[in-house]
Amino acid sequence: MAQQSRPQGVQPKPHAVHDIVQHALRSAATAATANGAIDALGDALLELERLVGNSSQQTH
Repeated sequence: MAQQSRPQGVQPKPHAVHDIVQHALRSAATAATANGAIDALGDALLELERLVGNSSQQTH
C-alpha cells in the first residue's frame, strides 16, 4: 500500500481514512488466502497508525 504524504501540521482528511479502510477491505475480500487477507488488513492498520500518529505528534 502506498504511503500518503502531507505537509506538516495538516490533519488527515476523513476521506483519506475512509479510502484506506475501503481499499483494505476490498483487498482482504479478494485475497487468495486467509493469510493474504490478514496481511492486507494489517498493512492498512499500520498505515492508519502512521497517519494518526503523525497528526497527534504535530498537535502536541
